[in-house]
Amino acid sequence: MQSMFLKARAALETKGRFASGAVPEQIADSWHRCLQYGLDPVGEPVDADIGIQALRETRQKHEQLLRVVRPELELLSTQIAGTNHMTAFADHRGVVLETIMDTEFSLSKCARSVRCGTIWDETHRGTNALGLALYSGRTSMVTGGEHYFSSHGQVSCVSTPIFDSQGEIVGLLDASSEVAARQFHTQALVELAASNIENRLFVEDHRGNIIVQFHPREEYLKTQSVGMISFNEQGTILGANRRAAAFLNGLDVAVLSKFRDLFRTDFSTNLKAMQGGETVRLVDWLNSAFFARIRLSRRSAGPSAQNLALNLSSTYDVPSLPDAPVFRDEQVLNSLKLAIRSAMMMTPQYVIGATGTGRTTFVQAVHHAVCPDKPLIAVDCRAASLNAETDGLTGELFGGDENSRFLVETGGMLVLEDLSEATGRVSEQLAQLINRLLQHKSTAKWSILVVESATPEPQAHWSKFVSMTFAKLSQLEFQLPPLCERTDAAYVAISMMSRLSAEHQLSRAAIEAIFEHHAPATFYELEKLLTTLAIQCPATVLRAEHVNRYILRNDTRESVCPRCKGSNVKEAKCREINRLFQECNANIALAARKLGVSRNTVYAHTQSEADAL
Repeated sequence: MQSMFLKARAALETKGRFASGAVPEQIADSWHRCLQYGLDPVGEPVDADIGIQALRETRQKHEQLLRVVRPELELLSTQIAGTNHMTAFADHRGVVLETIMDTEFSLSKCARSVRCGTIWDETHRGTNALGLALYSGRTSMVTGGEHYFSSHGQVSCVSTPIFDSQGEIVGLLDASSEVAARQFHTQALVELAASNIENRLFVEDHRGNIIVQFHPREEYLKTQSVGMISFNEQGTILGANRRAAAFLNGLDVAVLSKFRDLFRTDFSTNLKAMQGGETVRLVDWLNSAFFARIRLSRRSAGPSAQNLALNLSSTYDVPSLPDAPVFRDEQVLNSLKLAIRSAMMMTPQYVIGATGTGRTTFVQAVHHAVCPDKPLIAVDCRAASLNAETDGLTGELFGGDENSRFLVETGGMLVLEDLSEATGRVSEQLAQLINRLLQHKSTAKWSILVVESATPEPQAHWSKFVSMTFAKLSQLEFQLPPLCERTDAAYVAISMMSRLSAEHQLSRAAIEAIFEHHAPATFYELEKLLTTLAIQCPATVLRAEHVNRYILRNDTRESVCPRCKGSNVKEAKCREINRLFQECNANIALAARKLGVSRNTVYAHTQSEADAL
């Protein structure tokens, strides 16, 4: 098959025709179009560029779209395995607006061609994945010699279109590499990123409408794989995402106009049930069954509270699978990218962050990206120092027998937690081990990460040998900010709540109340707050008033509501009500019975206090 393709390729270049059966159908069709355009396969493509001023204006025009695309483009770049790759985003004309490439790819000839502002449709660049996806409206892969121009034969690329809720292409994602072997893996990642972008764009386009999410399997209703259809209050269809069209195969959503045209049931009855938080079962006219729920949304009222500047809906959806770590903060994401690159080059690095700021998750993500099939060995240097006289750190993990030699030669990732706390025998053993790994990188392929709460300084109890060895590890430092300072804190809260309770959803106002009034700096603090909400609040959708009622501030016991201030008698009574209300775990009925007052009285004092927070 390969020899037939090469013959077809040679015929294209020498005779301007080829045997179509020897070339994949999609590529053959593209080659025929390029011949009709009068392009020379052995010549050089036109270096079409819209110019700096036009590029600036185009970016400004699509700024809202780019705000959604950029985080996914960054994440896609970190997910692509290996090095020598580029990710890019182009608009609906095939004009490249954003690119991210690693150092190796940036030095290639292709990098000089794929610049921001360049046009990559077929009429200018011949057969390429971006131009082919733009023409066909489908995910396209073009590998090596499948490119029309022979000068592009060293590159393999995957591109997929991004559609808006009306089915129009608004842009394209592209991933290119000089390594063809991993392109099928890359294709899945590119398509997932495009799906995430489409879902966010859909929600933004239909903010304030009724969005129904549905899926054949109920457990997938909280993932990005749901179908979404937007309706007005009368049940008229306003738009649908691509997944909805795929699920309703055989029913043309673009042609049908009413809920009743799709499903064998009444819209208003199901809407009432879904607005009450229920998941309903729908059956379409082709007898396919789905589980459905409403996605609560409202129109944006402007920028949200500090540290949560996210233009999202009233109730957030989990941006990825519940067990996936969240890396959408620009600082954290950039640190993760650099840490992965450093680990691939076996460059020692420090990860600085207070306990509970996601250090372990960060390290695990680096390990998963760099060497998931190799061991991840974490050493608690503080505990090891305490137990040094009984077990001997390196004697247990990296002794001189054959098994230890096998471990070292196998390679992997070594994580040293609180290295500054290593003392005595353990510090000497670690220094010897580190020297061994650093001196034999070609055979012992170990990535070394040091995890500390603060930037460490040499310790007086270390020997000169230990100090000099440990100093070799501080080539790079990556800082992890407190959780309340991360711009993706809302996503973290949503992801964490989805793991804690499948029955609860956090509204925008609830998340803002949590971070404004409680400012959790660590994942532990946030988990404690969310656990309290999940256990105590009976409502499905958690709102700001629930946060104020069930998560009381430390000074609540001693504070009084505004109406009671100024009167010693009223202040004493108010403090007692709030104290007992807190002791009863925010149970108004129980507190009222114990106080011998009405529930309205308890509610009035505690609600006023909550509103004042």
